Amino acid sequence: MVAAGTARQYYPEKSVTVLKKTKDSLVPCGIPYVFGPLLQSVEDDMIPCGEMAAKMGTTLIVEEVVDIDFEAKSVMGKSGETYGYDKLIIATGSVPKIPHQIENHDADGVFFVPKDPDYIRRMHEAVEKMKKIVVVGTGFIGIEIANELCDAGKDVALVGSRLLKHSFDSEMSAFMEEIVKRKGIRHYLDRRTCKIETDKNGRAVGVLFEDGEKVACDGVILATGYRPNTELARRTGLSMRQFDTIYVDEYMRTTRPDVFAVGDCAEKRHFITKRGIPVMLASTATAEARIAVTNLYSINLVKSFSGTIAIFSTVIGDTCFGSAGITEEDAKKEKISILSSFVTVPDKHPARLPGSHKQALKLTASRSTGQVIGAQVVGGIDIGEMINMLGTIIENRMTVFDLLGLQVATHPLLTSAPTTYPIVVAAQNIASRFIGEKGQ
Repeated sequence: MVAAGTARQYYPEKSVTVLKKTKDSLVPCGIPYVFGPLLQSVEDDMIPCGEMAAKMGTTLIVEEVVDIDFEAKSVMGKSGETYGYDKLIIATGSVPKIPHQIENHDADGVFFVPKDPDYIRRMHEAVEKMKKIVVVGTGFIGIEIANELCDAGKDVALVGSRLLKHSFDSEMSAFMEEIVKRKGIRHYLDRRTCKIETDKNGRAVGVLFEDGEKVACDGVILATGYRPNTELARRTGLSMRQFDTIYVDEYMRTTRPDVFAVGDCAEKRHFITKRGIPVMLASTATAEARIAVTNLYSINLVKSFSGTIAIFSTVIGDTCFGSAGITEEDAKKEKISILSSFVTVPDKHPARLPGSHKQALKLTASRSTGQVIGAQVVGGIDIGEMINMLGTIIENRMTVFDLLGLQVATHPLLTSAPTTYPIVVAAQNIASRFIGEKGQ
């Protein structure tokens, strides 16, 4: 829908058509919140795509595409109807990974988290009747669902590795672990699920770990990640890449003329390492959609899409977490020589002001140049925009020395003190070490 709206804005003389399997969609990032007290129903998370298309002046056709003829420049729908195109953008997204290695993963009372309104409605209805729920998966969807179920009064067990380990270093994850523990969510750390135990009617009644321990429950949610929805692309002969994604260049072009791919189905490269990475985020997808449309008819944006910085934020309890770029752990795995700084300050000044929250920030920079390559923040609600600023800093390849003169609008009720603004303090800590090393 972002690609369609952008195309309509940039090329008002063109006809823009969206072929979509369902008329309306869920806000993917909002799905966990339908299971807690924040949203009253699945409908509260619904995007009225038909209304959106009408407002944008685009045509929405509810149709599942089953084939693409690149020579004839047409796509075929499941209904048998054929639709011609001058330019084609493939944005088929992703679907849940099915952990076939877990015995009885398809038992009654076991659910995945697809972006399918009908499925989520059925799941919501079933989960409302459950008291004890096991959530398998400690990515952001698993943690958010566990948090919401806990807030809804459920007895929740969370199974998986260190919380959000691919986005946060261990000292930042520690904040998360403490909140989860305080809320009463039981975290079975680094336990491998091998079987869903069922009753005589085939309904899930527990989870069995490889070490033999069992956790009783009324239902299981398998938040075990997503895979690109690229079966159509593969079947039509498009060039594929690592993680079963569609090959795209920096302008989001595939190997076929006039065919682009964006979002979860398209290849991702990390902004820092330039390696393939299985990141699936709305911020990345919408950026790719706008880049593709900008360059549909000619190269208008020479900068192009230089890779994902894997930026995202989440909330657990009353604490917010944000991450962008590369973690220190991953940088070391990639053998990137780095300097990092971890600072903790109050998010208001003075700290005794009502509503003051501890704010922790970790900044990671290249040891050779001082370029900022990673940032992680934990704190109050304001960190949602702070991580966006840090993302901009990373994307624009700013160094810690650029940040020493950073001018920010500070206010006692809104931010940390200008004397201890965490981004500047962390940058100064790294700069001092950088200068010290150069001076030796």
